[in-house]
Amino acid sequence: MVDRSLWAARVVTLASFLDLFMQFPVVAPYAATLGASAVMVGAIVGMYSAANLAGNVLSGAVLDRWGRRGPLLGGLAATAAAVMLYVLARSPGQLLGVRAFHGFAAAILTVGAFTIMGDAARADHRARVMGRSGAVIGAAAVLGPPLAGALRDRVGFAAVFATVALLMLVALAAVWWWAPETATPSPSAAEPPGQSRGRFSGLVLDLIRRPRLAAAYLAALAYTVGLGVLVAHLALLMEKAGASGARIGMAFGTFALVAVVIMLSPLTHLSDRYGRRTPLATGLAFVAGGLLVLAAGAGAAAPGMAVFGFGFGLLFPSATALVAEATERTERGTAFGIFYALYSLGAVAGAGLAGAVTQWQGQVTGLPFLAAAPAVLLAVPAVLLWVPQRKG
Repeated sequence: MVDRSLWAARVVTLASFLDLFMQFPVVAPYAATLGASAVMVGAIVGMYSAANLAGNVLSGAVLDRWGRRGPLLGGLAATAAAVMLYVLARSPGQLLGVRAFHGFAAAILTVGAFTIMGDAARADHRARVMGRSGAVIGAAAVLGPPLAGALRDRVGFAAVFATVALLMLVALAAVWWWAPETATPSPSAAEPPGQSRGRFSGLVLDLIRRPRLAAAYLAALAYTVGLGVLVAHLALLMEKAGASGARIGMAFGTFALVAVVIMLSPLTHLSDRYGRRTPLATGLAFVAGGLLVLAAGAGAAAPGMAVFGFGFGLLFPSATALVAEATERTERGTAFGIFYALYSLGAVAGAGLAGAVTQWQGQVTGLPFLAAAPAVLLAVPAVLLWVPQRKG
């Protein structure tokens, strides 16, 4: 039954991240076909992340209060409906509203999936379990954009949205058949709203003050600042150097492929055996190193992305395993909600940093990568100080 729960959670993870990555090549062009201005296109693209950020922490509280299975099933159904609403949008304003609904509904998917994994995984296998699930994310990153592009070119935008909706229904069936409830609903489900909000605020403060969780949160925030700079700036840098779309895609594919290989390798076993500190600190160092390589210019894209992917492959399984082992079952959903909220926040901050540095400089260069590397390294002292070498 545990294995079935883990597989159901991985199916949800795959569907959730295919949804995310299949949006990348289609949302902006689809908004333009509805007559959106350049500013409105940016707002439509960003609305998903803003709503998703707001939904992450709230979804964690819902998972702790009412259990994992019911809220996750509801989130999958709502996300499938949200994606099909794209087809019905007839104006930029309507599409903006759909994006807000989509981002909020989808927030519970990744949080719920990783909470179930944390519940179901054996304590001495958590990094391995999280690594395999992280590899699923890497596979989605490789498959999602080209799949969406091919569907759009050959069939149209509606085919992309219908495919994502179908994936959500497949994930819903997997949870329905394979995932029993892994947590008893909290007694706070019967509390008055005011009392419940007070309890939730106190729990959030308690979680972020725990040294191991604080280290995991800072590592996620630091890494995603680098990721945000990379996503927002690398394509611009490579296009300026005359790189084709295929070459840009290969650079991102290199990152995803290396990360998948590392997360499926025996290196995750070392995290389970010796603790999370070394993989986290080393992973952050490699992420910063990858950014420094990318700062050399478009010609260094492939090796820079490989180094960046190596760092991500090291740190992600250990960070998520640390969140699971530093929490009790009744608070794990909220803990993962905070983790993924910071994940989103870091990506948004990184994209903003890249834009601000480029605007200040007045030209597209590797400077944003150079600026992001020290920001990533700021989390290393917290990891070394607050995470024990062996599991605590």
